[in-house]
Amino acid sequence: MTRDRRGFTLVELLIVTVLGSLVLLAALQVLITNQRTYTAQNATISGQQSTRMALEVLFNELRQVSPQGGDILMMSSDSLRVRMMRKFTRACAVNSVMGVPTLTTVDIGPVDFAGGDSVFVFADNDERDDDDDVWIGAQVTGVAAGVCPQDASVARVLSFAGQGALFIADSVRVGAPVRHFTTVRFGLTTLYGDTYLGRAEGNAALTPVAGPLRANTGIQFVYRDALGAVTGTPANVSQIVVTVRSGSGVLNSLGQTVSDSITAWVYTRN
Repeated sequence: MTRDRRGFTLVELLIVTVLGSLVLLAALQVLITNQRTYTAQNATISGQQSTRMALEVLFNELRQVSPQGGDILMMSSDSLRVRMMRKFTRACAVNSVMGVPTLTTVDIGPVDFAGGDSVFVFADNDERDDDDDVWIGAQVTGVAAGVCPQDASVARVLSFAGQGALFIADSVRVGAPVRHFTTVRFGLTTLYGDTYLGRAEGNAALTPVAGPLRANTGIQFVYRDALGAVTGTPANVSQIVVTVRSGSGVLNSLGQTVSDSITAWVYTRN
């Protein structure tokens, strides 16, 4: 006796194949969408972190700047070169050793002065007149141990050359602030094809400190005076408007480039 053994027809196989393909394509599309969403979210978070880190670096540095004191050396829309204070002390004695002016300074904090440091020393001149107060620039040529004559406390004797001769002309008095500075430059730099906020001291090349940022427009500086008007005169700068932008090149679910930007007003020390 034979039995009727029937299998799938060609039409049935085609229908199953088409339906299976549609299900697989739908699942693949969901996976692609989820992957794109995940990538876009990661790019958004990374961009937010990059812009906020760059802004924090600039904010902490630039709020120390005194434009009226000549701390802004160069400024443009995408780069800035300033003087930054790094060490501070005050004079407890003003003398001269064999024609070389010296300042005996209070030993403040763990960061000590060293030969070669560039400093500004406050010259009060006429104590009854604020208009003749100036900061005298000089370079430390030597550092020795000493004591403050007022209370015999531990001190450092700083020797100077060049403009330091002005110290003994009765313009720098006991208690005068002494601040060490270095020049710092901010701008955009690239590393492995990405754009970063760069920072450099002196004449060194820019070193990436935060990013990646948007190419060419990752950093923007706008300089305003006390009335809020844009100014191109360094001494008149009262606030610096800093805008930081990120750009990842990643597309979101709408096909738009994932990016982030943040703007802050930095009020300078005048």
